[in-house]
Amino acid sequence: MKKVIFSVLLICFFNQIQGQTKLAVTLNEATKVTKENEGGLFFAGTKDVNYRFSQRISPHGDCLDVVNGYAFVTWYKGGMDTRNLMLSRKNLNIENSPWVTIEFPHKHIGQGGELLNGTGIRGDSHNTAAIGISTLDNTIHIIYDMHAYNETSLPNDFFNYSVSKKEMAFVPDEEFTLAIFNAKRNYLKQGQNYERMTYPMIHRAADGSLLSRYRKGGSGNGDILMAHYNGTSWSNNWLFHDGTLPLPDRNNMYGGERFLNGKLYSGFSIRYANNNNANPSNGYSYNSGLYYAYTNGIPKNQSTQWFNADDNPIVLPIINNLDPNLDPVQIGQPGDDYGTQTNPRTTSDPSWTVTENGAIHFITRVDNINVHYFKKATDTDFSSAAGGLIPNPQTRGEIYSYKNHVFMVEIISGKVYVKTTLEGENNWKIVYVGQEESIRFNHFDAFVEANKLYVYLMEDTGNNTVGEGDKRPLYFQEFTLSEEEEQEEVAPTVLLEAENFTTASSDIQIGTSSSASGGEYVDSFASNQFLEYKFTITEADEYDIVLFVAVRNRDDSVMDVEINGQLYENFLVTKTGDWNIYGENKIENVSLNQGENTLKLTQKRSLSSEPDKIEILSKTALNIKSFNQNNIGIYPNPSEGIFNLNTSIQNIEYQLITIQGVILQQGIINKNQLDFSSYAKGIYVLRLNTEDNNAFIKRIIIE
Repeated sequence: MKKVIFSVLLICFFNQIQGQTKLAVTLNEATKVTKENEGGLFFAGTKDVNYRFSQRISPHGDCLDVVNGYAFVTWYKGGMDTRNLMLSRKNLNIENSPWVTIEFPHKHIGQGGELLNGTGIRGDSHNTAAIGISTLDNTIHIIYDMHAYNETSLPNDFFNYSVSKKEMAFVPDEEFTLAIFNAKRNYLKQGQNYERMTYPMIHRAADGSLLSRYRKGGSGNGDILMAHYNGTSWSNNWLFHDGTLPLPDRNNMYGGERFLNGKLYSGFSIRYANNNNANPSNGYSYNSGLYYAYTNGIPKNQSTQWFNADDNPIVLPIINNLDPNLDPVQIGQPGDDYGTQTNPRTTSDPSWTVTENGAIHFITRVDNINVHYFKKATDTDFSSAAGGLIPNPQTRGEIYSYKNHVFMVEIISGKVYVKTTLEGENNWKIVYVGQEESIRFNHFDAFVEANKLYVYLMEDTGNNTVGEGDKRPLYFQEFTLSEEEEQEEVAPTVLLEAENFTTASSDIQIGTSSSASGGEYVDSFASNQFLEYKFTITEADEYDIVLFVAVRNRDDSVMDVEINGQLYENFLVTKTGDWNIYGENKIENVSLNQGENTLKLTQKRSLSSEPDKIEILSKTALNIKSFNQNNIGIYPNPSEGIFNLNTSIQNIEYQLITIQGVILQQGIINKNQLDFSSYAKGIYVLRLNTEDNNAFIKRIIIE
């Protein structure tokens, strides 16, 4: 137990005048794709009885495309007694336009098309429906419902491809019917072999042509094939990734490709054939490694030149090897770096993106730890980090980029969250939390084009009963991405780390987490436990008290908060949905005494919260009028120690202060430049004062 009387120097940061920009995510419209009494297919029931692998099938895979102001989504109609392939379209150019839907005669065939006791099928989550729109001839292409099937066993359904007639993608709503499609085919190009295909994707290039890809073979033993559509026909299949190698190098690529900024990128992990054995010889359980390659332009055959992360040319097909010296596209091995088990386990493919400035970001998950690898285009090596607010790639959301911002969509406790960091950094922040209080979402797919984010979701109805829970509503949300000036938060007059209590219950436990302030927090704050803090205030005034607390499961977590004898009874603490997310809970306009004050927290619900820190914020702001008028700026920030000022004010006094309140250096600014290069890397406070006693305080970083 820690017992500390916490006395802190009065320090205030104020909103910066010229700040760094931050990503803003604004919800424009949320609509329902499915009609009343209609829903997307969900595999309800029991695993290995009613479905295999996962319950998710709608939305799933490469099922969303947005082009020319139209959104297209694929899904399967619920419940299990229907299962029809569906295509819905919405004209985003017209406000309040409806969703129009085509129902195809094809029905999800389930795992191998097998009958379940003669009464139905067993659902298979591999059988996704990929969609792509070619703007060369305005055709709609859908590849769907396959999982390594042979023509002999499923002659009509081993490979399923539906393509519209030409110039039909953007017809008026009343003409958007099944009649615009040609009959289903079992091939893209006649004469090519499409047996044993899985995981179809369709990518649109900048010229409007399409690139299809699919796995041929099985888990840990498959090749990745591609083909190109030129507006008239599909090319022959060509080999992109060779996984059918001699043991022990036999493997399969788990990941995908995207056209970004005029290039095609590929990011993936590897599943070796023996990964899922009890004691895999290569040391990993399921997926391992992070791999990256790109090509300039549009690949149309295997002879296209590709490059690795070091911009060195590589030759197709990509071949992965247990020896990293023989594997030029491997950028990292998270199992080695962050694995906690004898055979580190990664079950999902990585999420990744490349920014317009060439920064590369990968997110994966090892032994239930979220891991982030990243590097700027100017960096030689990748940096990495684990834990904290790093998003969870198992939500099946990709990471994306907008200008120099990297972001990812997550579902946390049924709500849409967006987390972001600047390119080349690992400073994740939550910039959006969904406000749809009455709807909880189960899973989603997302798509980004220009400054728009589109999220396609299934509602979590909570019903897992076969015949009832296998039909769930589908929704579509449109967001605008933008930048706004990041106003630096007011720093606390007093900062109390939750673990630094003065007195507390005898059974209080302290936990450690990289996402917690100072790396520690109060673990499993239980019913009737209490924490008490004594702290010093230099000036009596009104203050805001902000509690930073993680609440994963409960909507009714409450505390009694007592401040100098004044009781705030049953204070509701906001649910954050994750033990690594510490939400802000504010009590405003609290009168505090000059000198010593006492704050006491008493938990009222069992094991429902984990306090991290308490901030006490002054309500009084310093006058920065003259700085506003003269548009002061401090740059670069972060810096290696040299900071420049953009202001015409003369004779400005400065103080360099540690975050603990110790003055390290002070004086008069000369030639609008400050040299702090002799100090250690870290966060500091820079206080500026003019001759007429106006003040400005700014947080600076020496790196």
